[in-house]
Amino acid sequence: MLNWAEAQFRELGLRDPGDLAVTLVAAYQGMSLLTNALRDPEIMARQGVRLTRWLDSLTADSTF
Repeated sequence: MLNWAEAQFRELGLRDPGDLAVTLVAAYQGMSLLTNALRDPEIMARQGVRLTRWLDSLTADSTF
């Protein structure tokens, strides 16, 4: 999963694709874990929106 995410960030021409991949996977895994542990699907929904905004901001700030 990390390799795939890093490759996607690299394809977008973003700086530090490896670090961005770790951030993405850690955030996704963390929200999944908390959703399951707390039995609260709203966590996944809210954090999914935040993660999507973060990803959108990365591509909005980059120059292709």
